[in-house]
Amino acid sequence: MSRPKRAPHLGPVDTLREPAPAPPLRVARTPHPSPARSELVLARIEGIDGDRIRLAVGRDGVEAARDAAVHPAVLAGAHARGERVLAERDEDGAWVVVGALRTQPTPGIEVAEAYTIEAERVTIRAGAEVTITSRAASLVLRALGEVETYADRIVSRAEGVHKIVGRILRLN
Repeated sequence: MSRPKRAPHLGPVDTLREPAPAPPLRVARTPHPSPARSELVLARIEGIDGDRIRLAVGRDGVEAARDAAVHPAVLAGAHARGERVLAERDEDGAWVVVGALRTQPTPGIEVAEAYTIEAERVTIRAGAEVTITSRAASLVLRALGEVETYADRIVSRAEGVHKIVGRILRLN
C-alpha cells in the first residue's frame, strides 16, 4: 500500500478541504456628525460697500461678506464687467462670496486685442532677458547690463536736460 502524497507545507492530500465560506462582513456604523450643509450659487454683484457685497441671487437681493481668500480687486472687476461670482450660504444662512468667474482673457495666458495694466508701480523680473516687441520695433533688456532698441526711427525727448552718459559714445 502506498502512502498518501503530501503537498509541500500542507498535510496529506486527503485531509485538504474547501475552506468554509467567510461570514458576511458587517460594518459597524458609528454615528458621525453630519457635515455642515452649504449652498453654492452663481450670483451677480449689485454693489460693494467695504467688505459688504450686495448680490443678486436669482430674483433675490442678499447681503454677503467677502471670503478672505478673494482679493477685493477681483470683486471690483467682476462688478464692473457684470461677471458672475460664486457665493456660498452656510448652515446659518450667511452668504460669503468665495470666488469670481472670469469671462475676460487673462494677460500672459490668452491672446487678446488689447490689455491695459493700471497700477501705481509695475515690476517685471527676469533672470536673463526682458523683450518687448511689436511688428516693427523691439526693446531688449539683458542681464549683462545691456539695453538694445531696434526700430526704423527712434525718438528720445526731454523737457529738461537730456543726458547721455557713457565711457564711449559710438555713432555709426
